[in-house]
Amino acid sequence: MRIALIMLFGAIGTLARYGLQGIVQVRAAGTFPTGTLAVNLGGCFFLGILAQYMFNHLVVSPDWRAAITIGFFGSFTTFSSFGWETMKMAEDGEWLKAAIYVFTSVVFGLLLTFLGIRIASRF
Repeated sequence: MRIALIMLFGAIGTLARYGLQGIVQVRAAGTFPTGTLAVNLGGCFFLGILAQYMFNHLVVSPDWRAAITIGFFGSFTTFSSFGWETMKMAEDGEWLKAAIYVFTSVVFGLLLTFLGIRIASRF
């Protein structure tokens, strides 16, 4: 059941990302990735609201929590997961762990993207 829900919500999240990103990008009418930025920031905001409310105020089964957080938001934007995980570490007082996670994700993510681009450019 959990896998089926994650797949279903993943498909919905993917389509939501495609639609919202496209609409915002067309309306922004530029080369700056406004659509991606809107999706990432919106995903952070709404995952923060929904996950916090679900975990603290509602009785939501683990299958449905996984469907919403991993399925929908995981396919809508993984940046929202990054934001949520970082803030939960900070909220738990694990500031060093949060800082390491942010630094590693951003710096190494960019370095590995650069490396991937360089490798692909050689072919």
